[in-house]
Order: sequence, then structure tokens, then C-alpha cells
Amino acid sequence: MTYKNLQVITLKDKSIELNILPQIGGRISSFIFDDFHILRPLSLDSINSGNSLKGGCFPLVPFSNRIKNAKFNFNGLKLQLNQNDFPHAIHGHGYLKKWTVSEQTKSSLTIIYHHQENDFGWPWSYEITQSIYLKNSSCIIKLILKNTSNSNMPFGFGIHPFFNFNDQIILKFGASREWVGPPENFPIKTKPVENRFDMINGSLLWKRAKTASYKDFEGEAAIIWPFHKKKILIRADNIFNHLIVHVPNGAEYFCLEPVSHPTDGFNLSDQKIENIDNNFLLPNGSITGSIEIDLCKYV
Repeated sequence: MTYKNLQVITLKDKSIELNILPQIGGRISSFIFDDFHILRPLSLDSINSGNSLKGGCFPLVPFSNRIKNAKFNFNGLKLQLNQNDFPHAIHGHGYLKKWTVSEQTKSSLTIIYHHQENDFGWPWSYEITQSIYLKNSSCIIKLILKNTSNSNMPFGFGIHPFFNFNDQIILKFGASREWVGPPENFPIKTKPVENRFDMINGSLLWKRAKTASYKDFEGEAAIIWPFHKKKILIRADNIFNHLIVHVPNGAEYFCLEPVSHPTDGFNLSDQKIENIDNNFLLPNGSITGSIEIDLCKYV
């Protein structure tokens, strides 16, 4: 698909510039602070050429990461979703759909996606609102998920940023446990954290291909690009109590994803594994989660 009239919305506040593509999954395509790309930029050429969209940042809704074999049980229903990562389902629906603009200023934007029941095999309708605000050297991403169907709906949400990896990365965060095995292996056990990225000292992020998932994420993470003298501090609401850290082959980017449930969370909850909560919304119920990214120079 070629986008001849692709809508690009630019937000600016002092030394921050953000570009958003509502038609491409409500995705942030670039995030620039003091002339430095915080995110790996996503070019329009790569979109129109059909290349893999490994850049920017998109919202994860109504679930994060993978659902094994695209199947799960909920309230007596046996559900079969579309297998968009065959044979599994991955990352929900919002990143695959067009969002519409609700409100816009020079430094803020609100966009909405309305999901119709049974689209992608998901039997519920819902509405997801993403608001982005730039203010005082910070960016706030606020997500509001509303169940617009007439029955209880399970949910998970979060964000999926692709950070710039053109530097050594010092990473800091707190979490108590780590899943045994990468997400694509659908781990069912946790262990005490081995990859220590504590908020005081941090550690260098690995550059080999590896994905690690953390339980009981404490809600704060710091990323430092020491050679570029840049630092961000991520503060996530309590609902985002899991964290995924992903480095692909080649280490051209890395992902650090605050999310509300682990890989295959619906099945883990149904099978009562590792005390994973069964998060759901009542009809017309909603949940709000915000993630704040503070930007500063690193000395």
C-alpha cells in the first residue's frame, strides 16, 4: 500500500519535536530532543516501500506481545483470534488500524481508534484514546481504553517504543522477578532477576539478540546515551507493572515496553500461573494509564 497523502502531525515544545502518523496505527514516527533522535526514526519511504516498520513507537491494545496459537478462554468462551504472527496473535489491533484526530494544539494531540466487534476475531468492541502532551522537557503519553461492548472484556495495554541504539546504552530500572525464557517461547515460570539494571547504578544493555521480560516492574526506568550526553527518565502508572526489554539481531534499535501484563497473559491468568491478574473491563467501563518521559542532558 502506498500513502500519497499521508497525514504527518508535528508537535513542538522548546527543544522537543514529535511526529505522529495517525493513519499508521497511531504511531509516533520520530521523537527528537535537542537534535538527537530518542527513537529510531521511521521514514515515509520505508512505509511506502512496504518495509518492516521497526521504528518510532506505537500503542499496544487490547493486549501486549503474543497470545499462544491465537487462542484463549474467557468467561466460558473459547476464543480463536486472527493469527497475525502465525500461528500466534501479536500486539493487538491498534497498531494495524487508522486513528482519527480528536484534538490538536501546537504541543499536544489526541487521537482515537474505534474497534468493531469480531474484527481480527476479537468479539468485543472498544475505544482507545491516545493523548500526547509535550511540556517542560517531557512527553506524556496517556491511554484511555473503554469497553463499548455489552459484556466483560479482558484487556492489556502499553506502548512499544523502538529506541535509538547508536551508542552504548546504560539502562536502569527496578523489578523483582524475570520470566524464564524469551516471550516467543511462552515462559510459564519466573525467577529472581539476573539482569540487574537497578536504578542506582544501572548496567550496560546487551548488544546480542535477546529479549527479557520482567514481572513487578516498579514503574521507573532510565535510559542513558553517554556519548551523546542524553538521558530520559520513564515513569509509568502502576497498571504498567510488567516490562519487556528486546534487542534484535544487529542491535540497530532496542525496545523497552511498559505493559500491563506478560506474554500470553490471558492464558497465564486462566491457568492461574504466577498469580497473573485477570484484568477485564465491565461494559462501558474504562481504564487509564499514563507514561511520562522526561528528557535531559547527561553530564
